[in-house]
Amino acid sequence: MNKLSLDDIFSDPIFDELIAETPNKEVKRINPEFEKFQEIIDWINNHDGKEPEKTRSMTERKLYSRLKGYRNKPEMIKMLTEIDELNLLDVKNIVFENRIKDPKSLDDILNDDTIFDNGNQVDSLLDLSRYKRTISAADKYSTRKRASHFERYEPLFKLAQKEIASGVRKIVPVDTEKNIMSGKFYIDNGILLYIKSMSDYYIDKNGYRNAKLHLIYENGTENKGILLRSFASNLFDKTRHGRMVTEVMSDIMGETTVEERAVEFLTTGYIYVVKSLSSNPEIAQYQNLYKIGFTSDSVEKRIRNAENESTYLYAPVKIIAKWEVQNVSARRLETAIHHKFSEKQLQISVPIANQKIEYPKEWYIVTLDEVEEYINKIILKLNI
Repeated sequence: MNKLSLDDIFSDPIFDELIAETPNKEVKRINPEFEKFQEIIDWINNHDGKEPEKTRSMTERKLYSRLKGYRNKPEMIKMLTEIDELNLLDVKNIVFENRIKDPKSLDDILNDDTIFDNGNQVDSLLDLSRYKRTISAADKYSTRKRASHFERYEPLFKLAQKEIASGVRKIVPVDTEKNIMSGKFYIDNGILLYIKSMSDYYIDKNGYRNAKLHLIYENGTENKGILLRSFASNLFDKTRHGRMVTEVMSDIMGETTVEERAVEFLTTGYIYVVKSLSSNPEIAQYQNLYKIGFTSDSVEKRIRNAENESTYLYAPVKIIAKWEVQNVSARRLETAIHHKFSEKQLQISVPIANQKIEYPKEWYIVTLDEVEEYINKIILKLNI
């Protein structure tokens, strides 16, 4: 094959094609106002149809103000109507607050929504789109709190974990919202949870079937107000890896419940004996004066505010003894103990506000040995 000279190469028509400039592709740009309006729609959908309100949450307050601004501008209403799937810009019956012209306090300033109106600088300052996923997760957990009686549910999680490990239960995907019901375990974002209760179904304002759930989480938190559709969206969110834990056959057949099978681990409360540390001579004169009480929470937490409660004679107290009660009602056990020592109850009067008098019960002049002997005797009988 003959070698080509430079002149041959430059004169070849193919060379012209090789060096021809590639035309730039037209980049289709999305109107930033569409994105901002879509953010409002997404927020409302994630909050069961509730519009953003004027709260102290900067995220919600910003979206509230933005929606208000759109409703006040005909050109924005015209432009955004095509994506207004929730009909948010039908402003016939919407009345907005007037601007506070002369703020007198910090509350006045915070109540003035016009600090969020217009102004690309403010939008830029509050643009949290980079953290949208984090914010969304925070909104979903905004009502989760520490479970006040988690010791009652901990045995259920221990049993469920044991049954998962042994293969009695399986972890499977959630295929339908109908499989979400009380008495079952689920996994949301890596955390095992239990549906303690579910309200009756109702039709929400968007026409969907909904219900209120009470969730208990394995990490000791609970959510008493989450709605079924919100919880379902969590489980179906691929980024959260939602799963369902299958039930035990005896539970499905109605022969048992997980609560019944976990009863051997179930703590119902604590019986405690405390001694008053009051400096009041009328109280301090009694050497064997004790309060016998019950709490479903820890005893330490129950007496934390003793000096401010009439039931503790407005004085700190010292824990003398306490018993963890399982499988039976701790409150009924307390009632039985009070009945046993009713003749040794001390009648105490304590003045409270408005010149009223209160008569704290549960204070007894009795030796600690007597109390321990009787409580141990009852607990022994219950465990036989």
